[in-house]
Amino acid sequence: MKQLQDKMTDYKRFAFVLLSLSVFLYIGSFLPVEGKTDGATLILTGGGFLLVGIAIFFYSRAIAIQKKINEQNINS
Repeated sequence: MKQLQDKMTDYKRFAFVLLSLSVFLYIGSFLPVEGKTDGATLILTGGGFLLVGIAIFFYSRAIAIQKKINEQNINS
């Protein structure tokens, strides 16, 4: 039980960190920087969306583990 709760907490932390990083990448794609090409903007934006997708995956795993914990508590 403790191990499942630790995993759930870790997944939520991973998701939060990835969302924070994606926000910085997304903001970086809009800031005007001399010498930044359209390709660099596309990479920053795409990387931000990719990180959001991975964060959603980790958060969905945390929800699945929470459901397992709730089922174990009900059955106990």
